[in-house]
Amino acid sequence: MSDLLKHVIVGDAIGVLLSGSDGKASNIGTAFALGVASHAVMDTAEPDFTVNWFNSQEFGLAGPFIAFQAGGLVFVFKMLLAETRGDPKAFRLRIAAIVGSVIPDVIDGVYSVINPHAWYAGQLLLPWHNRTWQVNPMPWWATTILSLALLMVRYLSGYIPKAFRLLWTRISGVVRS
Repeated sequence: MSDLLKHVIVGDAIGVLLSGSDGKASNIGTAFALGVASHAVMDTAEPDFTVNWFNSQEFGLAGPFIAFQAGGLVFVFKMLLAETRGDPKAFRLRIAAIVGSVIPDVIDGVYSVINPHAWYAGQLLLPWHNRTWQVNPMPWWATTILSLALLMVRYLSGYIPKAFRLLWTRISGVVRS
């Protein structure tokens, strides 16, 4: 198990960008393909923390990381449902991009369950998952911080200016009185 949350956030952002476009490229196939491409780019640019699910002790120590991932996924999907209510096209594009962004991990996850020796050898099906070239994967805490930063930028950045405006309105109202 790796940083699924990071891939879901970026996939959702891709879906949002495509849903805002009326061009021919704004379709489910493009959303899915861009999701897969984003996964490859992210895993190649910075290999994230990966939980070894074959080692019960290591899996147990990763509890906080797994809990953060699960909580973040619940938050993302609640936001997705709230933001796409009444817009089936946006919902479909966002889901397609998210599925595209996580399917590489699903494929290699199933492959590693069927062939655990491939997991330990670092020789999975998708080239960006092969650990032979991944020298320094990120520790769990750095991966968590990156995911948290992506969550904040993607979902809270629109609320921050609103909060500052509200705060300014209240402060300026108090100063005038």
